[in-house]
Amino acid sequence: MSREKRRYFSEDEDGRARKRRRTTETVDIEDRLESLITRVGEKSTSSLESNLEGLANVLEADLPNYKERILKIICTCATNLPEKITIYSTLVGLLNAKSYNCGEEFLDMILENLKEVLIAAQFDRARLMVRFLADLVNCRVLMHSGLLEFFDKFLAATMEDNVLQARSDWFVYTVLSSLPWAAKELSEKKSQEFERLLSTIESYISQRQKTHIPALQVWSSDEPHPQEEYLDCLWAQIKKLESDNWQEKHIRRPYLAFDDVLGDALQHTLPSFTLPPEKDGTVYPLPSVVYRMFDYTDVPEGPSMPGAHAIERYLIEEGIRRTIYAHFKDRKECANQLINLPGKSKVPIHYCVIEVIFSEMFRLPTSYHSQVFYASLIMELCKLKSDVIPGIVAQATELLYERLDTMNSTCIERFVCWLSHHLSNFQFKWSWDEWVSATDAGLETPRCAFLNELFERIRRLSYHQFLVENIPCGLHGLLPAVPTPNYRYSDEEGKLAGQDKAKELIDAIRAKKDVDHLQTILNSIPANATGQEDENSDAPVIDYTFPVLRLEVLLQVVLKLGSKSLSHSFSALTRFHKLLKNVIVNEEAQIHCLKILHEFWSSNHQIVVVLVDKLVRMQITDCSAVVNWLFSKDMKENFTRLYVWEIMTSTLKKMSKHTNKVSGEVQEAKEKVAKLEEKAKKQAGEVNGDSNLEPGAAEDLNKKQQQLEELTEKLENAQRTQKQLFLIVFQRFIMILTEHIVRSEQQQTDLNTQWFKYTTERLREILITNNNQVFQYLSSLETLLFTSDLDPRILNLFDHFKALRS
Repeated sequence: MSREKRRYFSEDEDGRARKRRRTTETVDIEDRLESLITRVGEKSTSSLESNLEGLANVLEADLPNYKERILKIICTCATNLPEKITIYSTLVGLLNAKSYNCGEEFLDMILENLKEVLIAAQFDRARLMVRFLADLVNCRVLMHSGLLEFFDKFLAATMEDNVLQARSDWFVYTVLSSLPWAAKELSEKKSQEFERLLSTIESYISQRQKTHIPALQVWSSDEPHPQEEYLDCLWAQIKKLESDNWQEKHIRRPYLAFDDVLGDALQHTLPSFTLPPEKDGTVYPLPSVVYRMFDYTDVPEGPSMPGAHAIERYLIEEGIRRTIYAHFKDRKECANQLINLPGKSKVPIHYCVIEVIFSEMFRLPTSYHSQVFYASLIMELCKLKSDVIPGIVAQATELLYERLDTMNSTCIERFVCWLSHHLSNFQFKWSWDEWVSATDAGLETPRCAFLNELFERIRRLSYHQFLVENIPCGLHGLLPAVPTPNYRYSDEEGKLAGQDKAKELIDAIRAKKDVDHLQTILNSIPANATGQEDENSDAPVIDYTFPVLRLEVLLQVVLKLGSKSLSHSFSALTRFHKLLKNVIVNEEAQIHCLKILHEFWSSNHQIVVVLVDKLVRMQITDCSAVVNWLFSKDMKENFTRLYVWEIMTSTLKKMSKHTNKVSGEVQEAKEKVAKLEEKAKKQAGEVNGDSNLEPGAAEDLNKKQQQLEELTEKLENAQRTQKQLFLIVFQRFIMILTEHIVRSEQQQTDLNTQWFKYTTERLREILITNNNQVFQYLSSLETLLFTSDLDPRILNLFDHFKALRS
């Protein structure tokens, strides 16, 4: 290589090396800055004030080169670590005091980010940004008038034409939830404008509709604790804060220590900001009802529980929820953070934590996290504070048990699942003797129904003999039956129709005969044979559209062969899938198949749940057949049992999951087609100077478009099936409820039985838990089912559902 070439390569390598060094140094500095900003406020040997002052000095030196990066980190931390909002607002205040332009650029950045998250419908993140903006008033970054004008723009959204209440509620709630941070400053410096703001909020709250409240209440009674709608409750807490001269005792305000420094800083007006217009399909946060379990009388010693309308109650509860949302992936860390929340010396924090966990567990329509997570979290708390938490959990359990009469059926189901899981960690030890009195009023009461379901769940987690030995004799009438299979042809000398063929089939299977041989045995049973001829000659003969006796013999044999365990059952269903498909030829046959399965495992509901799910997954039965079976007369006696609704929920969820999956595939295909079209046109324009596509690109595009058309058709079919499924569910609900109402009026009996309460609550549950899916078919439901001539007691449930997103 010549000297000139060597010099060229040497210079080039030196340049790349210097570039790599600069890039590495930049990354190291940015990582150091992120670490410093993120960790400020954590436990340290120095005071928070000195740490903030030192950090502000460090950042001031880096502002000329890393200003944008520093401001981005602070903006992100303020929303990702909301418990440290006041720390980051103080830091921004200190930087603004050192550099006026820094404060201005930060406000521009946070407003731009706010607009982006609003467009992306990230409403929780947006609310935290607004709170952060409000706290910047206390740090002399933002002028009071600027914040009030900003709040006015939010409240102006409530006066938009045809605005959804869900949208208006969110804007009002966002402003209200920011006031504990900024209200004192605003009331002192801009009292008239602030009073006008409060009057606007009060006017809105007094006029808004609250039809949705019954759909979200855990209890149907307000005794002993009123169940307030979330916006009403927060407004009452703000009014109480106003009566206390805007003084609260929970928020940490480090900027008070820098009053001299911040007081000399120049404040900013807020840059121009316009709310993004409402988009079709935007789903706003659903309303809620505030859950209350404890008050000051339930806390025996230590700090007293803040009142229901004390702002401290709201701040504490939100802090607990934030901690849960931030650490839900690690239950141990979550429990540790909850135990060590700031301000725990001022309130009975353990009671507050347990109350909030139960409120999240019972949240309607659905909890944010799985029920197993809440059970695991309570268990971790019991381990960390074994001298305190178990007693509070036991106290909470007794309170819930006492209020079962008025508790929502959905929440009772969650209570059963949680308590059985919780007790499994303590060898199911409990003061069962204290609950024996539940049977005094008969076995049909809500408490007996609860105990019956609880024992059923405990058996799933243990075994039947354990219950017999450990549950008091006074409660044995509520224990589930011994879980044994009920094989129809168990009596070898019996003369039931098809018994000889069942024996022949079993012998052939044990002899490892092929499927064709087994099919020949089944075909030897006449297609029109039902078995009714021998069982009861006086019974009316039903004209079936499928080979009844073939199906009964085959399924009884398959279930018998798989009765040792679930694995055996799965193996048997898979092995004889082809035979089953040959005899289960229509929906009537599918329903009969489910009836046989239920009869076979009538004493083991868990296996029924699992095997019904397996049959749907194997496409032996359809979702619609499962629903029709659950509403059939054969299941009438079991209609209020939890396993029935476990099957119903699983079936609807499976259908929704399939539809969502196909919808995602369609969306992905649309994006691919759009990118391909854009790329092909760009290439064609560069090469030919016109919009004609190259042959290869055109062929690829046509292929993708064809795939999109196929997926779109698949989605339409899935949505059509889902719509039909919901129509079946709601039609059957309306039929059985209407029959009950008519029968009660004719016989002049009490309408509001436990069955009626349970059934109406289950109808409401299906409406609100599937609200995203059901709202797609709202017009069809209003036209075909929930018409104006329907009984008001049924129609009101539909109105409650519609009000969630009105």
